[in-house]
Amino acid sequence: MSNPRNPTGVVIKGQELDELVSVGREGNCTLILDEFYSWYIYDNDDDAKTPDRGDSKTSSGNAISAASYIRDINAESTVIVDGLTKGFRKPGWRIAWVVGPRELIAALNQCGGYLDGGASHPLQMAAVPLLDPSRTRQDRAALQKHFKHKRDFVISRLNQMGFKQKASSGTFYVWLNLSHLPEPLNSGLVFFEECLREKVIVVPGVFFDVNPSHRRNLMNSPCHHYVRLSFGPPLEQLQRGLEGIEHVINKLKETHPENGTLGKGYIGSDDQSKNSKHLAAISVSGAAI
Repeated sequence: MSNPRNPTGVVIKGQELDELVSVGREGNCTLILDEFYSWYIYDNDDDAKTPDRGDSKTSSGNAISAASYIRDINAESTVIVDGLTKGFRKPGWRIAWVVGPRELIAALNQCGGYLDGGASHPLQMAAVPLLDPSRTRQDRAALQKHFKHKRDFVISRLNQMGFKQKASSGTFYVWLNLSHLPEPLNSGLVFFEECLREKVIVVPGVFFDVNPSHRRNLMNSPCHHYVRLSFGPPLEQLQRGLEGIEHVINKLKETHPENGTLGKGYIGSDDQSKNSKHLAAISVSGAAI
């Protein structure tokens, strides 16, 4: 599991994170935590702990990690995965690390050596100065200030359009709830199609559903009425993207405002059954990519 969570932006912290690590310890089950988004936390965390600072009353410059709650890494069943891709903004370097029991690390090293020879040695050397604690704390504080500003801007604009969206506590995503919109625009797949017409990309929520072999109908997915937005791009691009989303919402308001139904300008307005099958096909092919 990821923490902070993709796509919802939820952060597991404090006592809850401690209890989660305890479940793995006491239940003798392996807990694998993806902490690539651990720098992207924005709200005050009264009970958040970080390995380098202990208890903290602010998220500024801190990070969330289960490492704070591990008693003996070689006796625990918790495995932490992190790297340079998100927090350090170095996705092309392909440098990451795993924290876990000594025996597991030895096995992973053997597998990595046989599979691809391991990460680039020059890039590993280049990564070392980036990991200096004083530098990383400054980098985290700057990153959190920058992304919090963008998050607050996006949430404010969405709520001005009529959404009732709460700010996420982590990552750089907004898990946008469409359930209050009339059909078929309350479908993440339809909303995606309409945004695409405005040259705006959102990700339909069904792509994040755990649905092996597509056994559950897409329209019955608990993620069906959601889309994921990213506020990772520059502010200028976010402004243009939000203008496109606002245009989609304004078209909705202008079309039959007396009952909120959609006109022919919307996917699904003419032949709901036909388009549902079309959108299902899109989802299947998208999930396979």
